[in-house]
Amino acid sequence: MDQIGARAVDGLPLLQSVLDAMGQGLLVIDRHRRVIAANPRFEALFERICAVSPIGQELEFIISAADPDSAIPERVSADSGFGPERLAVGETVQEVRGNAVPEIGYLITFNDVTGHVRAEQAALSHEQRVREILDHSPVGVNIIAPDGRRLYSNRKIQEMCGLSAEELAETHAGTHYADSKLRDQLLERMRREGAIENEEVEFVRRDGTPFWVLLSCRSFEYDGEDCVLSWLYEITDRIELERRQIRSREELEIQILELRDREDRMAQQAAELESLAIRLSESERKMAELANFDSLTGLPTSRLCMDRMQLAMANAKRDQTLTAVFYVDLDGFKAVNDTFGHDAGDLVLKEVAGRMNQCFREVDTVARIGGDEFLVVLWGLGFRDAVTPLADRLLGCFEEEFVFPDGRAKIGASIGIAFFNGASDTPDTLIKRADKAMYVAKKGGKNQYAISES
Repeated sequence: MDQIGARAVDGLPLLQSVLDAMGQGLLVIDRHRRVIAANPRFEALFERICAVSPIGQELEFIISAADPDSAIPERVSADSGFGPERLAVGETVQEVRGNAVPEIGYLITFNDVTGHVRAEQAALSHEQRVREILDHSPVGVNIIAPDGRRLYSNRKIQEMCGLSAEELAETHAGTHYADSKLRDQLLERMRREGAIENEEVEFVRRDGTPFWVLLSCRSFEYDGEDCVLSWLYEITDRIELERRQIRSREELEIQILELRDREDRMAQQAAELESLAIRLSESERKMAELANFDSLTGLPTSRLCMDRMQLAMANAKRDQTLTAVFYVDLDGFKAVNDTFGHDAGDLVLKEVAGRMNQCFREVDTVARIGGDEFLVVLWGLGFRDAVTPLADRLLGCFEEEFVFPDGRAKIGASIGIAFFNGASDTPDTLIKRADKAMYVAKKGGKNQYAISES
């Protein structure tokens, strides 16, 4: 071996010359799996991963230096060849093949396919990006094989059909057509015209519900097969809207026909309409009355009270008189409801309304504004002290107990009084000041009145 140098052993000068001229990396191993010859291309490759000469080394040492997990050494057989196998050597990828050489051993070739592998990886990466883009598309995309197999379906197709990618791959492309014959007709037309553009087609989802799409398709070569590329844009909402509009139009036409058939009864209908208008007018009057007067006590509601307060305030400005508001909250009323029930409470509220009305002039307004709260609007007062006897009279009307079928109760009143100041007051601000004064009276011991200072 020392006489041959680093590249060949005695007896192989011609073989070494051939190996030197090859463009691939080559090495020869004997039957004991030891390297007996290697060309310069392989030596240069081997130097990247091992600092010693390959001559005399075992094949396992050579291969494991590049990839310890490679199965290439096990593939070497005295009777047959192997390959191709890929082996990463440094930054390169080698395609390795082996063939038995009679009376010598084994010839192994190393062909650099790094560029090809990188191109494959780039193509795969590009395909993955394209698939990702298609999976986010609002348009369904199919690639259909000549026998109807789905070679590719994006996520939108899966959503439309209600199937997973695996289930779609096992489903014939004609399965989801509502009309089973339509697919063959469309394919025939596509072959005749070259393409189908925006054809309205009805499909059926997995659960049996129909959906509509605009279908376009054309011939498309994919993996060496003459396939069909189709894209589907769902228009179910539009179709359903159009159908509803058609139904509405048909219903309208029927109604028009019915109206025309009833022309001979128009006189009777006119009379009925007139009667209806009269009843409607009466109903509106009653509704207005209900809106303005409390159904339990018959007193004005807060709505009517606010209108009368506006008039009272305008009158005060014009005649230079005073307008006052009493905010009245009943003391002890809740106990009546809790003890004797709401029927007893309603009787008490009716009696309270009657007693309060007797305390004031006809020009004044006593209103129930909610629950056990009342509002009194006083017109045309000459001086502020005029409210004192009126407040005393109001408190006095509560001195007598309230009697009802199931018992009796002592009810009082806390009264807050506020005067219209003639400047920036509004009905709301006037009521708020009276309400605030009422709480002062209630905190002071109840069944009394307090006058707002502002």
